Amino acid sequence: MVKKLSIIFSLVVAAYGFAQTSAEKGLETQIAKLESAKKSEDFQQSKEYFMKYVNTLSRGTETKKEDWRAYYYTALSLVRAEISAQRQGNTQNIDGTSGLAEKYLSGVFVKNPNNAEANILLSQIYVLKASNNSADSAAHLAKANEYLAKAESEDKNNPRIDVIKGEIAFNSNKELAKTYFNSALNKFKTYSKKSNLDPNWGKEDINYYLSILK
Repeated sequence: MVKKLSIIFSLVVAAYGFAQTSAEKGLETQIAKLESAKKSEDFQQSKEYFMKYVNTLSRGTETKKEDWRAYYYTALSLVRAEISAQRQGNTQNIDGTSGLAEKYLSGVFVKNPNNAEANILLSQIYVLKASNNSADSAAHLAKANEYLAKAESEDKNNPRIDVIKGEIAFNSNKELAKTYFNSALNKFKTYSKKSNLDPNWGKEDINYYLSILK
């Protein structure tokens, strides 16, 4: 009897482990799709996937600090779609998008309070807001710098910090912006993600801005 129970327990553990691995691989695939997205429908597909992921988590009884990624990538899909549209000259509803993205990022901090990536993305959101509202531009950029300072205290070598610093400097000091973008490129060479599910965006932004700054 004891042997039978042991076998059953082993099978349950193995099944749980397989399901967890399968879920992580699915998430990894969707993250890769988001980071290579170009078209509005690609961003829409990513947003829908991660929103469903968040809804699944909210119905569960357990919470893990790793679950912050579902909230983070939902926000990222919104922000990246807005950036892509803006670069194509199709400015959309930046304030509406930003508000929704911030709502999802608040879910990150519930699960993982000292999250550098979430603070970097919040900084990116305020850079977007500054580009859309010249009257409040200075206040938005001050807020962006505030979030970057938090991110630096949590993960000072993160290359995405210099990417956003470069974006902030872009309209006022192009040489300084170039310095930040090149610094970010160098940091990407040595920076290691904590896992395959952690963010990896930023290089495309650097290439975009450096192509303009040549």
